[in-house]
Amino acid sequence: MTGWKRWLRLAAVLAIVLVLYFTVPVSFEISSNDLVQLVISLTALGLLAATVLVEVRHQLVEDDRRIDGLVIALMVAVLGFALGFYVLAQRNPDQFVDLDTRIDALYFTMATLLTIGYGDVHATGQAARTLVLIQMVFNVVILATAASTITTRIRTQAEKRVEARRAAEADGSLPPRRRHERRTHRNPT
Repeated sequence: MTGWKRWLRLAAVLAIVLVLYFTVPVSFEISSNDLVQLVISLTALGLLAATVLVEVRHQLVEDDRRIDGLVIALMVAVLGFALGFYVLAQRNPDQFVDLDTRIDALYFTMATLLTIGYGDVHATGQAARTLVLIQMVFNVVILATAASTITTRIRTQAEKRVEARRAAEADGSLPPRRRHERRTHRNPT
């Protein structure tokens, strides 16, 4: 799949993931045992990390692979943290200041990811601060690697297109690009 159909499919998948973030129920009670909740959370975090790393590996090994899977994995990771913050805030409101909605959780996650830290929503409890620290390490190790991979892939693809164009111009199968002359405006005064 190429061109606009591919981008449309990627946008549709990202929209579905975003809709799921806003609609997945979080009011269920898994267990009152903190250890069970910790194990489930760490397992989910491990799966997120593994998914992103598998996609990064695919990008590094397969030169012709599209970045779609990696973009989706990054969005799922961000929304996973946002959902984790939201669930923690719902179960224990003393963990965060002003984190009341899923939008607040997504806002806080992105502010942490982008190291903006406005301070309006912030972690106050030890569990929340631990989750924020885990996200910071995840951001530096996993998401930074993924972002770097995406940047490298885009740059490599652009270089390949330039080289293909130059080769086609050199062998005569493609006419050379006409360079537009820049006109300078002279002020008559």
